[in-house]
Amino acid sequence: MRKRLEVVEAVTCLLRKLHVRPPSQIQFRTIANAAPTAGFSRKELLNALYVLEYEGTIALHDDNSFSVLKPSIAL
Repeated sequence: MRKRLEVVEAVTCLLRKLHVRPPSQIQFRTIANAAPTAGFSRKELLNALYVLEYEGTIALHDDNSFSVLKPSIAL
């Protein structure tokens, strides 16, 4: 398993590249299928999303999606 920081950084970089703005809602598959995060396992990506939720960057939803709480420039 890779270092958690690597996965969090890959997800954060991807959100920046997507130019997301609050309250953008993104499906988990969008993150899982993107080139910067494709090499990570589902478990690694979920752990990264939990870290970002804890930091207040995103809000996770029960429908396998999440909402962005900060603009991409603040990521």
